[in-house]
Amino acid sequence: MAKYRQVHTTFWDDGFVIDLTPEEKYFYLYLMTNNKTTQCGIYELPYRTIEMQTGFNRDTVIKLLKRFEEYGKIEYNEDTKEIFIINWAKYNFINSPKVRKCIEKELQEVKYKPFVKQYIIKSKEYGYRIDTISIDLGEEEEKEEEKEEEKEEEK
Repeated sequence: MAKYRQVHTTFWDDGFVIDLTPEEKYFYLYLMTNNKTTQCGIYELPYRTIEMQTGFNRDTVIKLLKRFEEYGKIEYNEDTKEIFIINWAKYNFINSPKVRKCIEKELQEVKYKPFVKQYIIKSKEYGYRIDTISIDLGEEEEKEEEKEEEKEEEK
C-alpha cells in the first residue's frame, strides 16, 4: 500500500480549520499526514514521536491532544499510545477491495478495541462496509471481565 496521504485543498476552507490557531492547524495537519498514519486512521503515536517530529515539548503535545479530543476530532488512549482520528473514514475511505482488505488487517492489529468498534460504526454511518467477522472486537475479553465482576459481587 502506498505510503502517502492526500490533503484536499478545501481543508484550508473548512469552517473548523479556519478557526484554529496556526499551532493547531500545523498539529492537525501533522496528525493526518505523519508517517505512522494508516488506512483506517487508528495508529500508535507515542508522545515522544510527536515531540521529535513536530518540535513541540511534552506539555504542548499533551495540551494539543486534549484540545483536539475536546473538539471531537480525535481520541487518544494513553495505555496503548494509539490515536483514533474520528472522521478519517469520511475523508479517506477508498472502496477498493485491496484497500478494504488493508483496513481489515489494520483493524485486527489495533490494541484498544473500543476504537475498532467506533471505526466500524462511523464507517457504516458513511455508507462503507467492513467485514467484521474476522476482526477481534474484544468481546471475549468483555465477557470474561463481566464473569469476574459477577463472581466478585457474589462474594
